[in-house]
Amino acid sequence: MNIPLIRYNLKYYGKTPNSAAPILAFAVFFFINYQAVNSPIWSNYYITAMGIFVMSNWIAVSFINSEEKTQQWITRLHVRNDTAFHIAKIIAILVFMIPFYMMMVCYPLLVGMFIRSLTFAEIAIIFTIHFLFSLMGTAIGILFNADLHNIKNDYVIPLHVLIIFGVAMPWASIFENNILIRYAVFLLPPVNFLAQSMHTLGDGVYRLDFNFMVFVLYALGYSMLLMVVYFLVIHKRSRR
Repeated sequence: MNIPLIRYNLKYYGKTPNSAAPILAFAVFFFINYQAVNSPIWSNYYITAMGIFVMSNWIAVSFINSEEKTQQWITRLHVRNDTAFHIAKIIAILVFMIPFYMMMVCYPLLVGMFIRSLTFAEIAIIFTIHFLFSLMGTAIGILFNADLHNIKNDYVIPLHVLIIFGVAMPWASIFENNILIRYAVFLLPPVNFLAQSMHTLGDGVYRLDFNFMVFVLYALGYSMLLMVVYFLVIHKRSRR
């Protein structure tokens, strides 16, 4: 792992105007979400996980090409390895997201927003869910790289927004009587996989079960598959 390159990416992105909008949007979302008191534990954390999913998408799209073209080529020549160059960017995005979901998870616990304390196992589950939502958001976001498709950002961003909100919609619930759509939903990232169980649980105790383990494997596998596709396209373009 190229730690200096990851640090460089984080510092460079933090200094660009691209980072201001998603951070401001996060601040607004954070403020609005935590105005409610005595909100159900699991419904609240599902909402915050969805917020992290959308934000990580936004960050990934703006992060992946945050460097100026000339600077990007200089960095790539210095690294001498396209795969290492892009892996460092992906890791930097995931690291950049850590403080945001740490705040989302820890703030209500520290201020006593909920009617009961959470167990250590439940907190670990919540962090896992937020990390996986961040991973899925990043995996989708890097594919909306304007340079990857030789099109302008003006077209990429609106298309990306439409797709992300399309992915986040609970299609299986909306079309629960349509068998075709119910099964087609499995082609989408599993952002709604735990939605029903988290909403209905309310303030109950969440225990590890088969569905949660399936979600973890599903989310990891889906994210890794999208990243493999990304690297295959990158390598194909680099040979031209």
